[in-house]
Formats: sequence, structure tokens, C-alpha cells
Amino acid sequence: MSQTQEWITVGALGDAFAPDNHCLTQSDDLAGRTLQLHYEDGGSTLLACDELTQCSITTPRAGIYFVDYLPQGVARQGVSLVLNLEAGSFIELTGTLPTREETCMPMLQRALEGKELTAVQLRIRRGTIGRPFSDDAALPQRSTGLLGKRLEYIYSPHERYEHIYLNQRFYTWRCIAGAEQGLAETDACDYYAIAPDLYLFIWREKIIPTLGIVMVDLRAMKTTGKIMGYDGEDFDRVRNFGVGAHARVLATLPWE
Repeated sequence: MSQTQEWITVGALGDAFAPDNHCLTQSDDLAGRTLQLHYEDGGSTLLACDELTQCSITTPRAGIYFVDYLPQGVARQGVSLVLNLEAGSFIELTGTLPTREETCMPMLQRALEGKELTAVQLRIRRGTIGRPFSDDAALPQRSTGLLGKRLEYIYSPHERYEHIYLNQRFYTWRCIAGAEQGLAETDACDYYAIAPDLYLFIWREKIIPTLGIVMVDLRAMKTTGKIMGYDGEDFDRVRNFGVGAHARVLATLPWE
């Protein structure tokens, strides 16, 4: 009988991903700048990156920024934005980790109550940068560009994963090498097109409460993003860490 694999916390995963990782270098392009964001639902806010707590900014392509931070005074929550300064648009992702009680609800009960199997919550908002929202705005759009692709992601010399993008709601991952070697699962996900061959991929796991957000560049064959979850088993500390990987396409299959 093979040895039973153990699921690890996001904190332990972050520790495993830290050495010799392939994260993009931090960008200071937005230092000292304040951007006015206008949401398509009518709201607006000012984004001053210098004032954000635990803020990370990377640049997968010129003029496009991945901004990630933990809002002050809001428990269990993280915010990520993709800012496309050339297009004058953005997409904002607010993830909320579940409480212990929500996490421990049996999946059968969640299914019978019509809930998603994952208890990780996600709010998606889009809008324009520096000008009032209008219907002609070049917003990020839901995309099928990754569907059917089987990609390998090398996060470091020690951590290697495979993704298979099944359809517009689900994908499958497996750990080829690293802290989760031998583990695999199918989880909920969303996809957005940001620019040609540049995609925003969001996933929410149901066994260990985890939110992952990465930008996949199929030209540079590189990713940048973050993973968020609980640091340990006591649900009192959030771990939010940057990730980046070299990518290669293993296969492309029909997805419809």
C-alpha cells in the first residue's frame, strides 16, 4: 500500500516556495503615484500604492501591473489588482478566506444547500483608470484562451506543478515535485484576458482554503501572482505570498 499523502497548510506551502523562487522582481514604477479607479458599478476610489499594507507590485509586461496587498483592519481578506495603464482599465479581485466553521462544513451539506464546494469567497470588479467609466472602456473580459491547455509550471528548482484547464468553471492541478508531491485536485476557477496571450487565472481550493491569482504570459512563458491562505491550523494568521513560475505547454486538447 502506498503512503498516504498529507495536505499541508498554505503557510507550509509558502515556506516551501520561498527558496530559489522564480518570482518577478518588485517594481517601483508606481511609487509616489495615486490612481483614481472608476468601477463599472458606479463607485470610485483612490489607489495610492505607497500607502498600502504588505503591498507587492510586479510588471509582467510594460504598462501592466499586478498589485497585491492585505487591507488594514479587514480580517481574512486580500486584494489583487491588474492595472493596464495603456488600456486605461483594471480588474480588482477581493478574496475572503472562510472561518473555521465555514471550512469545516461537510461538502455534501454544501452541495445539498446549493453552495459552492469551496468556501473561499471572491468578488470581481472592473473599471477604468483616471477617467469616468463608460461603456466603450476596454475592460478585461472572461476568456477561453487557456481552455484545453495542459501546462507545466516550475516555481523553483524544488517545486513543479501541472495544470489542465478543463472548462470555464474548473481546472485540475497536480504537484509533480515539491512539498505537495503526489497530491492532485480539481477546483473552481475563473479566467480573464488582459492582453494578447496574457491571461489572469484565479482558483479557489476546497480542501485547504486557498486563493490563488496568477497572470499567465504565453509569450514570455512566465507567470506572476500570489497565493493566500491560513498560515497554520489555528485560523488566526493569514499567509499571503508572491509566486512566479517558468511555464511550458505540454499539450492542447479539445475542451468543448
